[in-house]
Amino acid sequence: MSWTARIRNLGRRGKVDADIDEELRAHIEMAVEDSVRQGLTEQEARRAARLRFGNPVVMKERTMSADAALGLDSLLRDLKFALRQMNKSPGYSAAVVATLTLAIGVNTAVFSMLDGFLLRKLPYSQPDRIAALMVHAEGMASYCHCMVRDDDDGADTPTWQALQHSVTAATVAAYGAEFGLSDGVNLQAGSAGNHAALYVHSATVSAHYFDVLGIRPYLGREFTPGEDSAAGPNVAMLSYGLWRTVFHANQNIVGQVIDLKGEPFTVVGVLPAGAVTPDPAQIWVPVRAGDPNGVCGEGDNCGVLMRLKPGATWQQVAAQLSRLPRPGYLGAGLTKTWFYAKPLQQYETSDMRPQVEALMLAVGFILLIACANLAGLTLVRVAERTQEMATRLALGASQAAVLRQIWVESLTLGLLGSGAGVGVAVLIQAGLQRLLPAWMIPAGGLSLDWRVFGFALAAALATSLIFGVLPALAVRRVDLRSSLSAGGRSVAGGSGKARRLLIGGEVALTVVLLAAAGLLVRTLVHLETLPPGFDPHNVMTAKASLNDARYRNAAAFQSVLTESIAAMKRIPGVEDAAVGLSAPYERGLNTGVVIQDGPRAGAPDTASSTSYVTPGYFRVLRIPILAGRAFTDSDSAGSEPVALVNESFARKFFHKRDPVGQHFEISERAGEQPVTIVGIVQNVVKEPGVYGNAPLATESVFYIPAAQVKHPASWHVWFQPSWIVRTRGSVPGLTASMQKALASVDPDLPFSGFYSMDDLMDRELQTQRIEVLLLSVLAGLALLLSAVGIFALVSNLVVQRKREIGIRIALGASFRDAIRQVAWSGVTAACLGAAAGLTCSFFVLRVMKSALYGVRPSDPVTLTLVPLLLMAVAGLASLLPALRITRIDPATTLRAE
Repeated sequence: MSWTARIRNLGRRGKVDADIDEELRAHIEMAVEDSVRQGLTEQEARRAARLRFGNPVVMKERTMSADAALGLDSLLRDLKFALRQMNKSPGYSAAVVATLTLAIGVNTAVFSMLDGFLLRKLPYSQPDRIAALMVHAEGMASYCHCMVRDDDDGADTPTWQALQHSVTAATVAAYGAEFGLSDGVNLQAGSAGNHAALYVHSATVSAHYFDVLGIRPYLGREFTPGEDSAAGPNVAMLSYGLWRTVFHANQNIVGQVIDLKGEPFTVVGVLPAGAVTPDPAQIWVPVRAGDPNGVCGEGDNCGVLMRLKPGATWQQVAAQLSRLPRPGYLGAGLTKTWFYAKPLQQYETSDMRPQVEALMLAVGFILLIACANLAGLTLVRVAERTQEMATRLALGASQAAVLRQIWVESLTLGLLGSGAGVGVAVLIQAGLQRLLPAWMIPAGGLSLDWRVFGFALAAALATSLIFGVLPALAVRRVDLRSSLSAGGRSVAGGSGKARRLLIGGEVALTVVLLAAAGLLVRTLVHLETLPPGFDPHNVMTAKASLNDARYRNAAAFQSVLTESIAAMKRIPGVEDAAVGLSAPYERGLNTGVVIQDGPRAGAPDTASSTSYVTPGYFRVLRIPILAGRAFTDSDSAGSEPVALVNESFARKFFHKRDPVGQHFEISERAGEQPVTIVGIVQNVVKEPGVYGNAPLATESVFYIPAAQVKHPASWHVWFQPSWIVRTRGSVPGLTASMQKALASVDPDLPFSGFYSMDDLMDRELQTQRIEVLLLSVLAGLALLLSAVGIFALVSNLVVQRKREIGIRIALGASFRDAIRQVAWSGVTAACLGAAAGLTCSFFVLRVMKSALYGVRPSDPVTLTLVPLLLMAVAGLASLLPALRITRIDPATTLRAE
């Protein structure tokens, strides 16, 4: 029969059934005639023929299964039957679909993050032809910010300029690495007609930067090579959004002059709408090669990108990089150093790869727990349908047909759960877009592409297969005799060993997730409860960019600080005010020091953290002065250079000696008069800027008077100073009053943001809070699924042993003993799973070591509380279904026997 005819038969199913019935009857009649001719009676011949051909319905199914097209029709009938079964048992169906929805939803949402960071191409033109320049140094982590030293003449040449001449196989560009400390400048939007002072996010880049990214300006052009030199002209490029909102989409903006950073800048171009750059800025200005006050300094704080030229290969780039001079600025002791190109996809995603992979592993655990959970639910379902399946088998249905029906039901539920899971994934994505900071969102945002939908479908198919395995195997063990007896329920639910393995597996995976979440919670609590070293109550801070031409000289800088502090002290309700380069919880500027006195005298330059402050800084924040004195107004530009050091500085450099009166030299002031230490202040918790990777800690810090800052421009490239006020309580409209006070001194100097001490701490602990939230939600979901799974599996045990329990109770056993025995089976399996989970935790949680602060992976508190919590949940989940034993009627059980 042709395939066309077979497919046509699907549309005339009634005639095909009649034809098959007629053919079967004809075969039976022919067999009867043959037997009669051999001497049997007609009755004996007909019985022999029926025994030979078997059940007519089974024969029809076999005939139909031989035809692929009719086999598809058989699957459609199985699907209809599955839908009827779902309608017949809405509770079971809803539980399965809900479990799958949650499991597949969170897996799909997290996979979309994995897809965005690791699989999906970056939103640039031919991103596989873009790479970041890296430096490998023996004993150090590879990094991107670098410069080249020309050992022949001792001159420092910025890397991107050296590469432009030495690496001819690629187009090279640089960008300023501002480390997120000061990513904005002041814009006087006079061209917009409102003369408003705005704070806009900025970035510094070299010529060819947008060419490397494959971005063509919407208007005008990008920067040219002469514009990124120290003596280059002041030019700027605008983002499409800034051009539309501030400059009202002025088509003649190219060539116009705007007031940026207190200087005139000529607009040379506007980026197109939707342009994505590694640095999401609103305005771009050229890198100033060799400018010590520029964002790249002498060149060592710039990142370098390169794009392969047409026809070139990365092997050619590697060969040309190998001929560059060694990065000698790293130190003479580091001989094994070299440059190499790292694909931009890997470079931009390297920081998030461990977190995303760990999150994907966690949601993978959720999916496995869901599979075990669904297997348990299905076991209970199969137990309730044992008589139905036994009847079908007794009437001649094959085990393959029954198994296929179970698979179809599982697959139907799986596809429904998958579809709903994609919907949940969309909602989770929307939540993640609002919750996560920009650096945790992949370039181009989170989206559902074909890979994500493929993953959801694959997860549905795999889940349907996995949670259908045990019930399918159980069908093969159906006892027809006992199942068909009055009231009989031969459970096709598998052995007790399988049941214990399911519970134990769920619990083991849940323990690992709970322990991981517990360790992160303990880490967050440790960081939040560190002694702050100051009084954070009733304190408000505000930041403003002084990376401005008007404040490059010391006199103007001192004037704006003095006058603005005086204006803020006049605000009603303000107790005191001060200014510091950084506030508590924030990192300071890394600065080298050379100790002049004591046991460390003459030691090599050692990095420390520093900040300038006005005299009232320690008084406003109530930071205790432990020895010596605080700064006063007499510590001026013409007086002896002085400094206050914190406890960590004193302990690090002077050990047990009193540092007050001792001297040290600041590397940037080499050859000038050494600084005299006039006091010791208490440690203040902050983001480390020199050593360590903890989000908050204490490190060596020294403070200098703001009045003794000689070159303020070099400080403000990297930092925005903080205006800090202490109030006597809640002050309505405080932020507006602070802005008004600053505007009274300089109306063109806007604050970039206002922060309470809680805001500053939250900003530093943002990553830890997000990690705790995400993993705690996943751990809670795992705990819920495990509880449901344990409940289902113990329910299955009650159904399986219903007759046995009824007989035992009829013979004198108590309901309490029966309940305890059944519930204890679930608790025992949970205990074994918890032990296995704790064992795994000792090994798995070691990978979290770098994310833990103040707590070890083997933290006894966490690893004690987690099993206790799980045992409490397991006990409750086992007890509730066991209480169904009280509804068993012993008399009914005996009558059935």
